[in-house]
Amino acid sequence: MYSLEGHSAIVTGGASGIGLATVRLLAEAGANVVIADINEDAGAQAVEEFTAKGVGALFVKTDVTRGEDVDALIRATTARFGSLEIVMPFAGIGLEKLALETTREEWDRMIAINLTGSFLVMQAAGAVMVEAGYGRIVAMASISGMRGGTGRVAYGATKGAMITMTRVMALELAETGVTVNALAPGPVDTALTRKMYDDETRRAYDRAIPMRRFALPEEVAHAALFLALPQSGYITGITLPVDGGFTSSGVIKRS
Repeated sequence: MYSLEGHSAIVTGGASGIGLATVRLLAEAGANVVIADINEDAGAQAVEEFTAKGVGALFVKTDVTRGEDVDALIRATTARFGSLEIVMPFAGIGLEKLALETTREEWDRMIAINLTGSFLVMQAAGAVMVEAGYGRIVAMASISGMRGGTGRVAYGATKGAMITMTRVMALELAETGVTVNALAPGPVDTALTRKMYDDETRRAYDRAIPMRRFALPEEVAHAALFLALPQSGYITGITLPVDGGFTSSGVIKRS
């Protein structure tokens, strides 16, 4: 029932973490997969893995902040597979730093990669999808874009903007057959968060998350797959928390 046979999917940041976990699920569902990443070694290794299993797979080195790279990514996808039905702009960076200590360089880099890069990918892919009359855009927001957190001024700003961008694009494309949704993960156990979060941050999350653990990348990937399915065609403009109950919780008594 839940098949993506004949569909082609781009995942930016697809060579590691949540991105790679999502690519694996898309491939298992039958989609052709395009990994867009700046890490050539990891991307090539992943494509080799998928190709060995008979999956249609392609790696395209992509700096999402460069419009020419994004345009080349779209062209390479349609040239190889003939169509583009799914795009997931997951490429991003993290930063945990207080607002008064965040530098202009850090702010600009965060905006360029997390926000502008996602916009360029969504815009370019969206144009192809509108012309075809079908598409699934699944963006990467965060609970940091829904609730304030210390050290999240730059990161949270990009993710809050992503939520609004998702709503606006969903509205504008609602009659075209293209849906636009976003995921809002809580903390996920990836190489990025292991490097980004200190012990105090981990303890704070442990107290605030009802499930008392970080998500696995695969748990976020399953939510992404759901929003990419043809059967999800009446869902658009939402931001889906994947957060162990964090955004819906209040006082937590543990006794």
